[in-house]
Amino acid sequence: MVLRKKSGKTLAGITGAVIAASALPIAGAAPSVSAASGENYMEALALSLYMYDSNACGTGITGGPLTWRGDCHTYDAQAPVGNLDGSAKQFVDPDGDGKVDVSGGWHDAGDHIKFNLTIGFGASSLALSEYLNPGVYEKAGCKDHLIYELKWASDYLMKTTFLNDSGSVAAIAHVVADGGTDHAIWSAPEVQTYERPVFWLTSGKNNSAVCGEMASALAGTAYVLKELEPDYAAQCIKYAKALVEFGEKHVGNDTGGLGSFYGTDAQYQDEMSLAKGWLYVLGEGSKPDRVPTRGDYGGAQYDGYLYSWDKVWQGYAALMYKATGDKAFEDELAYELQNQGGLNVGTYNANGWGAARYNCAKQMVAYALAKGDPNSDYAKGGQYQMDHILGNNSHGYSFLIGYGDKWPVHIHHRAANPGGDGVTSAQNPAAKYTNYGMLVGGDDSSGNYQDHADQYQFTEGALDYNGCFALACAGLVELYGGDASTVETVKKNASEINDSFVFYEKQGTTEPATPSPDTDYGDANCDDSVNLADAVLIMQYNANPSKYTIKEQGMINADVIGFDGVTNKDALTIQQYMLGLIQELPIPVQG
Repeated sequence: MVLRKKSGKTLAGITGAVIAASALPIAGAAPSVSAASGENYMEALALSLYMYDSNACGTGITGGPLTWRGDCHTYDAQAPVGNLDGSAKQFVDPDGDGKVDVSGGWHDAGDHIKFNLTIGFGASSLALSEYLNPGVYEKAGCKDHLIYELKWASDYLMKTTFLNDSGSVAAIAHVVADGGTDHAIWSAPEVQTYERPVFWLTSGKNNSAVCGEMASALAGTAYVLKELEPDYAAQCIKYAKALVEFGEKHVGNDTGGLGSFYGTDAQYQDEMSLAKGWLYVLGEGSKPDRVPTRGDYGGAQYDGYLYSWDKVWQGYAALMYKATGDKAFEDELAYELQNQGGLNVGTYNANGWGAARYNCAKQMVAYALAKGDPNSDYAKGGQYQMDHILGNNSHGYSFLIGYGDKWPVHIHHRAANPGGDGVTSAQNPAAKYTNYGMLVGGDDSSGNYQDHADQYQFTEGALDYNGCFALACAGLVELYGGDASTVETVKKNASEINDSFVFYEKQGTTEPATPSPDTDYGDANCDDSVNLADAVLIMQYNANPSKYTIKEQGMINADVIGFDGVTNKDALTIQQYMLGLIQELPIPVQG
């Protein structure tokens, strides 16, 4: 094992090389640019993750990230199997007691239904926000929280996917609770006891779009965890592949349980393409063959709609543009954003129910097109939109609850605003708890906003809302940075947040990453020297692992910090070593 120590020779040439490298347009090397607007995007991004905790279901909630939430709907662990027929039942209910464990997951919105469709979309969007903007959660000090949420969702998605003896999908418990029954009750989830039926997908009654959303979430989680927890990532990949196979082999659009809430259309190719794109990024599948041209993804597969729970072509295009650099995807994103009104300074682009989420979806596209340039029109136009959402609007509200000085208080969220003594949303109660990090619908295209608990199009949040917000806010952190320290102050001062909760215990390196006698710290490209090329390779690898690879020994060499896998922090440390700011590689462990 080689421990690198810096010699006393002149550093002038090295300094020039490192400075030059810092100007290279390498994805993942975030600029240090302050947000001229005055908004703190790191704080907003970190707070937004708490929304998922507010919607957590099952056990493990009491004593968790939020002081006001507790275990709920624990009886989902003994849910009636219900109307499940055919051979799938033997894999769902092997002991024949008529019960199935579907506890866990996330509630969808201000209600308490669990939809795998939106759980998948929310988790896939979180993972995509990290992939498009590598390292932003670590910079914002909330990477551990991101991992916690992705594992919470992925655990549930795998739990509710039942495989047969050959490893193929037999059945999916894709909806838990009846929407009509759930919506008739206004109370906190911790006290609810109403019957929660399970709605199933099988080979004869499938919904391929749901399969694709679930697969995307699992593959995206595998991307985030592939180095930290390779065994868990492998399990996610196994289920993702099985779901893709099931969705394509048994094509269907059964909307049982989805009802009027999330009526998917017959097109499923967008969800499947996104899932396959994730598998391609992971090196677990071939490159998807759909390359768009002016709204045509092949076979009339695009209807002009933006990134949402029911249409993910733009997410696919953004992912593939990042993964391949293919200009066709860049051109497509520009074409679609223009057709959806563009994002311009001075004009808030609002349309549809819950307009803030759709605005954030458009921001994702703009920041992909900005290509790391904070001075581009795309970046500035998007930033104006986010600043509107965060409080720079005629109402003075931040539509991200808990961010800034003023936010809506009459929110449509049963857990945070449970009413009581016959009080429901119709009586417009003020929230009992501040639901930190929840994005509400915000103002509409006419600039109207009503802070009323019964006006859910304005005051409700949902998994897909915060998924879109993560994509937008992560892009702004990549472009403009922020101050990660302020969120700690917010957490300490907020009675609703358990600021001592540990989201993620580092698992340590896996067996293959154990230093060996051949380890030459800093030599990522295994050329027997440590130089700028090693730092560049690490940044390229983190930005686009499907295009830039590092050998197994190179991964061990590159991990000069010794935790959290190979990240851009390792690249920065190598550059600091070259400049003589650090005298030894790896960094000595403190304490």
